[in-house]
Amino acid sequence: MNKYLDIRNIICLLWLCIGCSTAAAQHPVSQAEQERIISEINASARNVRTLQCTFVQTKELSIMNDKMVSKGTMAFARPNKLSWYYTTPYDYTFIIADDKVLTAKGTNRNSIDLKSSQTFRGIARMIAGSVTGRSLMQTDDFDVKILANKQIYVAQLTPRTKHLKKLFTSIRLTFNRSTDIVQQVEMTETNGDATTITFHNVKQNQTLSDKTFTLH
Repeated sequence: MNKYLDIRNIICLLWLCIGCSTAAAQHPVSQAEQERIISEINASARNVRTLQCTFVQTKELSIMNDKMVSKGTMAFARPNKLSWYYTTPYDYTFIIADDKVLTAKGTNRNSIDLKSSQTFRGIARMIAGSVTGRSLMQTDDFDVKILANKQIYVAQLTPRTKHLKKLFTSIRLTFNRSTDIVQQVEMTETNGDATTITFHNVKQNQTLSDKTFTLH
């Protein structure tokens, strides 16, 4: 499989929704307010040591009038460990740990050294940053514009780096204003595909076993 198509599917895991409606219109904020909001979200992100949940992923393909739904579990541990386990409709594992990307599907396993791949290194940083909201501070990777209403903040991210521009045209992170936790991420790929993932049973700062970030 082409590695860029593969990693694009992996990153689709990021686009989250924790059951918050975003139907209400959002409005742009001033530059001073944007800086305050980003600082507030970053402070909250620094308090996230671990995160774990189940998820339901829905992907819409631009060339088909159809949706693909998958389910699984996710875990994150500071500073940059991340695991995604698809369980339905197929088994697929994606792990970032110890400067490596590990993948497994059936008996097929693969390991990629992040130090030797700028593309994967940038994507890994984006994944960890998006889970906690730290992507807003990665100004070398994205241009950021903040919108808001009474319930949510929405961060519109436009990729700046060459390797991210190959994958995405835009990313939208939605945060609950009362918790500063990412509730939804909407991603538009360069081919027009879009993906949303809903998180359930979210738990923060609980102890995670080292086995969580190893291939079984």
